[in-house]
This record gives sequence, C-alpha cells and structure tokens, in this order.
Amino acid sequence: MNAERTPIDAGYGWHAFTRAYNADRVGFLSALPATGPVVRMTANLVFVSDPALIETVFRATNTDFLLPLNRRLEPVDAGRGEAALEAWMNARRRAATSLRRTAAEGGDPAEEAELREQVRGWAAAGEATGVVEDLTRLNLRASVRLVAGRSDAGLEAGTRALLPSLVAVVDKGTRLPGPLALLSRRHRRARRLDDALLRRLEAMMAAAPESGPRGVLGELAGAGLDRATIANLAVALLLAGTLVPAAAGSWVLALLAAHPDWQDRVRGDAGATAWVVNEALRLYPPTWLISRTVARDGVWAGWRLRAGDELVISPYVSHRDPNVFPDPGEFRPERWAGGQPGFAEYFPFGAGARRCVAAEPALRRLTELVRQVTREGTRLTGSFPRSVSTTSTLFPADLRLGFADRLSRA
Repeated sequence: MNAERTPIDAGYGWHAFTRAYNADRVGFLSALPATGPVVRMTANLVFVSDPALIETVFRATNTDFLLPLNRRLEPVDAGRGEAALEAWMNARRRAATSLRRTAAEGGDPAEEAELREQVRGWAAAGEATGVVEDLTRLNLRASVRLVAGRSDAGLEAGTRALLPSLVAVVDKGTRLPGPLALLSRRHRRARRLDDALLRRLEAMMAAAPESGPRGVLGELAGAGLDRATIANLAVALLLAGTLVPAAAGSWVLALLAAHPDWQDRVRGDAGATAWVVNEALRLYPPTWLISRTVARDGVWAGWRLRAGDELVISPYVSHRDPNVFPDPGEFRPERWAGGQPGFAEYFPFGAGARRCVAAEPALRRLTELVRQVTREGTRLTGSFPRSVSTTSTLFPADLRLGFADRLSRA
C-alpha cells in the first residue's frame, strides 16, 4: 500500500506565482510535472498531473470535489443532495438527451450549408486571415439554433457581446481573492451583459407555445424545470458551443496545413478524419484548464488534500505525458489506430459527471469541417502558429491559412 503523501511545495508566494504564471502560462504548467505529480503552486492552488488522482477527482466530482454551478462570474459550489445541484444535473441530463436526439435526426442542415459557403469563400479568396473569427461566427449561429431551435438575432447579439466581456474577466491569469474581483469595472460590465442574456432566455421560455423556443431551451422548459437553472445552462451552452469548437477547428486546420500528407489521407476516410480530430484535441485542447475544489480534508489516491484547495488539472499537460503518448509533442494521428487511452489520460471535454454535454455536437462539427475543407482536391497551406492565446480558451495566435485550389461547385 502506498504511503500517504502531501503535495510538493513549489515555494511560490502569491505575487511571485502570479508573475511566473502570467509570464508563460503554458510553459509554467508544463514544467510542473518535473517537480512532482501533485504540486502546491501557492496558497490553496494545487496542480495535479497524477492520472490516479485525476481519475479520482473526476469520479468524485459533486461529492468530494466541487465545481461551481455557474462558472461565469459569481461561482457557487454545491454538493450532492443540495437542491441547486440536483436541479443543475437534471437539466444537464435532459440537455444531453436533447442533443443526442438532434444528432440522431440528422443534425442541423443549415450548419452544413453555412460551413460549405464559408469554405468556398476562403477558397475563392486564396488566403483566409480571419479563420478564427469566421469559425467563431459560424459556431455561434449553430449554437443559437441548437439552444433555441431556430435562428435568433437577439440571442446571437447578446452572446457576441458577452463573450469578450467575459473573457476580460476570466483572463486575469489568477483570480483576485475574496470579493475584490466583484468590484472591478470589467466584472460589473460582464454581469450586466450576462443578466441581459439570461433575461432574454427567460422571456423566451415565458412566451406562448406557438412563439416560444424549441431546441434544448424549449425541451427543458416543457419539462417544467426551474427557469433560472435552464437559462444558466443555456448561456453555458451558447458560450462553450461557440468558443470550444471554434478553437478546436482552428487547430485542426493549422495542423492539416502543416502536414499536407494528412490532407490526402483524410479525403473520404472517416477513420483517418477521426484520428486527426483526436490528435488535434490531444495536442491543443481548447479547454486547457479544469478546476475542482476539495470539499473536506482527506486522502485521495494516496494524496492528502485540504478543504478549500483548488485543484488545477490541465488536459494540455496530461495529453503530453510521454508514458502515455510516445513522442508527445509530435503530430501523429496514426497513434489513434490503437484506440482510446485511459479515462484520466485523454479528456479534451472533461470527464465524469460534469463532462461537457455538447461534446458530441462539437466532434460532429469538427468532422464536418475536415470533410468540407479537404473535398475536391483543395489544398491547405500556411505556417504553423508560433504562439498560443491562453485567454478563456486555447486558440492559435495569428493563424493565417492559404487555399491553393478552388472547391468544386458540384
């Protein structure tokens, strides 16, 4: 039996940690496994790269390890058995069922048509300098239809306004202690925009059935769930459904441009396409940081943790473990021919009870993006981005791609 261990102290005070982390966020976290598998970065911030503890954390989320119900601005932790958590999890389960049904019924025809026209626009231009912005716009439209069951200019505008304001709040590198964050101007602006979007969603649910929402929003409202919970979940779906697939799609295109041999391999080959998507999500998971709060003092997977410790888990770092992925920094989609790795070794959408409910739609969008871009001999070109943006989501910085051939209009 393994002896009980405590996190290795990195020796940083709060201000020293903040400076070191913000100087190179990805590099700082990537270096921590050399210090140890569980490292106390500062105060109550603990970085976890131990797969056994990661698996334990995911499996015990909502009991021993808490995740805020509303992660956007004023997070409130809730444990199992509490009414707020039960309502949230019920809404998530029903949303997941709705998303699966939508996929089984053929998905969103408008999404495929819009993507086709966008790719043709890139090809006609020869060089697409706004790939990230274009994919963000397309995914926002698709997410609005997924949530509301139809296009809605108000929801689209509200989400578009909230996104940069919310990023400005969460992209501080580290959170200010206690209530200080709530006093900032940027936080107050994001709160106003968030409230406006919530009010619009609640008004849609209160509308007459013939004019009310369909999609996930309508299904949850029809089930009689708490409207505030539904609206909060809908905003989460709008935000994640916009940023995450846009970032992932940008990385997929960047990697295909850097590896033209794989452009040929994925044409008409669903298996190779899945390998490329998995490898892109391994190397550059858009949700590159995941956190949980320890609910009580105790020992898990041999590690003693304190109540209130915030555990930081990075898919970016875990996905580059050489013990799991040989040559971890290399783009090698063929590694996926052997199947999926373990539960706590590959988790681009999280894992366990709080895994992203929109993971399957996101994967479907990525698959369709590869299919559209590589059809009819179109050739992607461009230099691989030299840096990453670590705002709320991991994006390639200054992505510029070229399209050597025009798409067939057939």
